[in-house]
Amino acid sequence: MARGSRRPVARPSRRVERRGEILDAAIALIERHDLASLKIADVAAELGLTANAVRYYFKDMDRLLSELALRSDVRFYDERLAVVERTDDAPTQLALTIAAGLPTGPEDAEWRSIWRAVLAAGFELDQRRDVQGIYHRQVDLYARVLTDGERAGVFRLGSPARDIAMTLMSLEDYLGYRIVARDPALDRQTALRLMREYAELATGVRLPSTV
Repeated sequence: MARGSRRPVARPSRRVERRGEILDAAIALIERHDLASLKIADVAAELGLTANAVRYYFKDMDRLLSELALRSDVRFYDERLAVVERTDDAPTQLALTIAAGLPTGPEDAEWRSIWRAVLAAGFELDQRRDVQGIYHRQVDLYARVLTDGERAGVFRLGSPARDIAMTLMSLEDYLGYRIVARDPALDRQTALRLMREYAELATGVRLPSTV
C-alpha cells in the first residue's frame, strides 16, 4: 500500500440500513398504537413506502416482531459485553452490567418496544428458541462476571453463579417492566438499589456507584 493511502472504511449495506429504519419505525408505532392491531402497511406508511417494500425485508408482522425482539441482543448483550470488557475489576463489571440492563426511565421507547415484541411471542418458548435464547444469553453474561470474580478471589458467592445470574436477570426484567409501565412507586434509582443490594448479598462485596 502506498504511503499515505488509507483503506476505505466499510459502510453498512443499504439492506442493513433499511432493516434498521423499518425496526425504528416499528418502535415509534408501537409507542402510539395497539401492538395487536399493527400491520405491515402501518409500518410502510410511517416510512413512506409501499407494504411490499417492507415485506421484501420482513414477510409479515410476526417476522418483524421477532427481529425486534432479537434486537435486544445488541443493546443488552453486545453493548453490555463491551462495557464489561473495559475493566478487569469484577465489582465494577457487575455494577455496570446491572445499570446497563435497566431502562433509562419510563420514556425508554426501545426498551418498552423490545419487550412488547418479546411478549408477543406468547407463552410457548419451547417453540420459539430465538426468543428463548435472549434471556439465557444475558444470564450467561452475568454468570461470566460472577464466575470470573469468584476465581479472582474477589466474590464470595453464596449460591451457584448461574442461580445468582438468573435471579439478577429476573429482577432486571420485572423491575424494568415496572419502570416503563410507569409504576409511580418504582423508578430506575429504586430498581438499581434493589438489584445492587441483592448482588452485594450474593457476592459478599460492596459494589461501586456507577450512576
